[in-house]
Amino acid sequence: MLSQLHLFYEIIYVLSCIKPFFMNKQLLLLICLFYINAASAQKAKQYPVKVGEIPNKVLPREAMYLSPAFNNGTAFFRDGTSSERPFNYNFLLDEMHFLDNAGDTLAIANPELLSSVVIDSIVFYFDRGYLRQLSKQGNYKLALKQEMVQIADKTRGAYDVASGSSSIKTYGYINNSNSRIYKLQVEKDVLFKEVKSYYISDASGHFLKADKKSFYTLFEGDKPRQYLRAHKVNFNNEEDLRSLLMFCAK
Repeated sequence: MLSQLHLFYEIIYVLSCIKPFFMNKQLLLLICLFYINAASAQKAKQYPVKVGEIPNKVLPREAMYLSPAFNNGTAFFRDGTSSERPFNYNFLLDEMHFLDNAGDTLAIANPELLSSVVIDSIVFYFDRGYLRQLSKQGNYKLALKQEMVQIADKTRGAYDVASGSSSIKTYGYINNSNSRIYKLQVEKDVLFKEVKSYYISDASGHFLKADKKSFYTLFEGDKPRQYLRAHKVNFNNEEDLRSLLMFCAK
């Protein structure tokens, strides 16, 4: 793959050949910067885990946790109780972790009983997994689901069975009475990559995938269709979804 610098010069060369016909230097530079930024944004970080390794033991911290450190927060429960602890969200395991009085890392048990978890100014909800609030318009919320997804390590496909077309099994866990203990190892060389998806909530706090169908379902009348007729919306783009939700909820 071309480096960013190499890519920059390749684009400069191609566009400079056609520049005299329809563009000036400023426009040429803007186009180059656009393509370089787009190429950088599309390249998601990937983390290798070799056969026999335990993912949450070998992956770097930034591939597992939302923040570099645990921060003071409050867990609010549906029964009206709350608990203040240092919290951090582990998106590899999709668990809300906290530090106990001894400094040990534990996961919140029975997260379905949570109303929300607030860490500094970041708000999390639990609806078949943890969702981080991005914006709120009236009774409606836009939220982010952050995950580490396992894919096959294609770089080893020519040498052994760890190829993109081979079937792979996600690493597992065993339960005890207190929390999940992750002990099972990956069965083949794999890669983990970060994937983000977006959700919107209805007035009762139930979250749906943020797509066209959900907006049509949640908002009565012609507001979603009216906005989509006038704007091109990328349902994988946070700013596009913020603007759509703001228009529909007002």
